[in-house]
Amino acid sequence: MKKTPDIFRFRDMSLKVGLCQVLTQEWDVAGNLDRVLTAIETAAEKGAEVAVLPECVFHGYGFSGPEDFRKRVTDLAESVEGPCLSAVRDYARKYHLYVLVGFAERGEHDAVHNSAAFISPQGHVLDVYRKVHCRDFESITHDGIFTPGDQFSTYAIDVRDQRYIGGSLICFDREIPESVRCVRALGAEIIFCPLACDTESFEQNTDYIHNELITRCRAAENEVFIVVVNHAGRFNGGSFVVGPGGEVLCQLGSAPDVMVVEVPVGCVSKAFHSVPYGWMGWGFRRPEVYANYLLGPRH
Repeated sequence: MKKTPDIFRFRDMSLKVGLCQVLTQEWDVAGNLDRVLTAIETAAEKGAEVAVLPECVFHGYGFSGPEDFRKRVTDLAESVEGPCLSAVRDYARKYHLYVLVGFAERGEHDAVHNSAAFISPQGHVLDVYRKVHCRDFESITHDGIFTPGDQFSTYAIDVRDQRYIGGSLICFDREIPESVRCVRALGAEIIFCPLACDTESFEQNTDYIHNELITRCRAAENEVFIVVVNHAGRFNGGSFVVGPGGEVLCQLGSAPDVMVVEVPVGCVSKAFHSVPYGWMGWGFRRPEVYANYLLGPRH
């Protein structure tokens, strides 16, 4: 296999991404929102063009404590016009940056979705992604509260006379090969992935680093950047960015933090997706063959 392109040759086509690893506490909506807004402000002060926040950040991804957690999550869920999202939209407009924020979304007929809203520097909601792959404890079809989504999407990110194509996934989604592949097929160069689970350190290289290694694999096999942002406090941080060759660009520790990373997104279109075949053989795929198997049994 040929050597991967040098992603850092494209520093002049970088997107400044703020990893907002916010301290959260279960059910502390007011406190979590305050810390979210502070993180967005800090990211802007550090030069971020996109601020990325964790999964279901307002209610702290709470599933423990009250026996009536389903009712409680339903009561706390909100639309994009709700108070928490409105406050975030105001901050996106105030500091003129894009924001990707995970939240419990109130949908039609009181359905609740595990969602991520992508907000423009003008405060407009450009995209709402609903987590497609929910584990048993999350999904309304099993023991949880969330109604899974059923579609993927992408959106334009316009900064400094450059346009990049982004997409969203949430936590477990990135472990399913088809998730990243579908978003890549829509043209994504960078995927933002809010997270709510414990992480492992790349440096420790323990036997329990499978989630992190899977993310590196997904990024490489689809030639995209993946930005993963976790909770601090409620979970153990470890937010990270991986590149289209599986490179680790950075990883945070366990403490609350806001780190701005210059991600050379331009290398994806210029060096990885610039030819039909791609570095990992995108152009050699044969979807007409796969279609005979993809609808087979789950087990």
